[in-house]
Amino acid sequence: MLFTNQQTQGGPRYSSKVLIGNWNEDVELEQVRFKDFLNKRETGALSINQVQGKVSKSMMPVGHSFSQDGKLRFGDKIMLGNQKTRAFLACDLGDRIQSHEFGCAVTTSNSFQGPVARGVFILTRVSQNDGFPSDYLHYGQEFTLTTHPKLWSSPLYLHSTVVSPFSFAKFSRYQEVCMHSIRGPNTIWIAEHVDSKVRFESQGMPVAANSDVVIKHNQTGQWLSSDQINYRNDFGLDYEVSCHSHLDTRKTQQLSSEKTGKITVDIPTRLQGLQNVWRIFTSERPECAEEKEEVLESSPEVVLNSVKKILLERGAYGIRGLAKVFKNMDENGNRVLDPEDFKWGLYNYGIYLNENDIKTLIKTFDRNSDGFVNFDEFLTTLKGKLNDRRLRLVALAYEKLDKNGDGQVTLDDIAKIYDASKHPEVRAGRLTEEQVFRQFITMWDTEKPDGIVTMKEFARYYEDVSASIDSDDYFEAMIRSAWKL
Repeated sequence: MLFTNQQTQGGPRYSSKVLIGNWNEDVELEQVRFKDFLNKRETGALSINQVQGKVSKSMMPVGHSFSQDGKLRFGDKIMLGNQKTRAFLACDLGDRIQSHEFGCAVTTSNSFQGPVARGVFILTRVSQNDGFPSDYLHYGQEFTLTTHPKLWSSPLYLHSTVVSPFSFAKFSRYQEVCMHSIRGPNTIWIAEHVDSKVRFESQGMPVAANSDVVIKHNQTGQWLSSDQINYRNDFGLDYEVSCHSHLDTRKTQQLSSEKTGKITVDIPTRLQGLQNVWRIFTSERPECAEEKEEVLESSPEVVLNSVKKILLERGAYGIRGLAKVFKNMDENGNRVLDPEDFKWGLYNYGIYLNENDIKTLIKTFDRNSDGFVNFDEFLTTLKGKLNDRRLRLVALAYEKLDKNGDGQVTLDDIAKIYDASKHPEVRAGRLTEEQVFRQFITMWDTEKPDGIVTMKEFARYYEDVSASIDSDDYFEAMIRSAWKL
């Protein structure tokens, strides 16, 4: 135990309220952490926002197929329930597998009971020339399982590979199972009858819907399995999925050949554990078979208003933060994005719209129908133009900064004069003057990385701020106070 000099000399002990040591450093650290939190909240970079976005997309209700004749067909949307964990096979896009170019974790989950995007998979035929008639899935026939299109735009395939120093299940160390972006030999599976006594005789028979099966990995011969091994992720407590045959150790029959010393094999007829038993679920009623799409599409004005409302809740820099996200995604600097990048830019910033609303925005801002979205037009429509009164005030502030009248103002010139005391966030008590000043400096986004702010860039900044201010009088008071006009 450590004592102070006062205590070793017989003096009284300090009370619990006395701060000793480098306590000021702890206070400063807490303030820095709080400022970092506020900055991330304003720019949409908080982890909780990203997790909420992933969860809302992954848990989106979808439809799964209904079988009229009780048999499974290729193209059916199915759910797989494991008998050991009593949970459904599920994909987690946010849990990336480092050993693959693009792979994400697979678990069994109780976080949903109905068909959702992360828990519905599509039966896909490997080859039309596999020797099996019709489009039914048969025992012994090769197939792949792909993700639902509502979860990810490109298909991901259920994948496994042999255990290696770089690839193994996270907890059990069995064969790793994940969703992989590349279709290949390691993504091929075979359905086998659950009853080992008729497994051989059932080869070539159609697989019944809502029946129990064992699913064998074609490349390694191991069965798909799930055990009650806790696997925590953003959805809560799931269970690990691996590829391992949990065989019964007992003999399935009396083998007289063993008595004479002959080598015998009875693994194909040995009973499997519940870890390997999966039930293939389809819809119980035809009306639940397909996704319920919205019949009425929202107008562009309604969608834009909902987006604007979300941005304004983030404060005066909400629109400017979204603009920075789009600019970072615009690799060639032509101020346009393809529809997929536009959608994920909104998602990454915490704006989660349904597919119909996304399509409405893309159609509205793809003016020349070339397949690209002009995000400058989108942002301008969101924030609106400055009216004449506000524009005159902005020009007046810029003239004060541009002392020599050459149309060039540096960020240093701006920082010397700017006063944040009348900023909307300060007036509302959400941020301090220092926090607003720091955000103010980081939000400047010049067209050229030379630190020079033109009148056009200065006006664009105030267009973003103006979108959160309804009153012209309040806007005038704010800008006069900020620049001491």
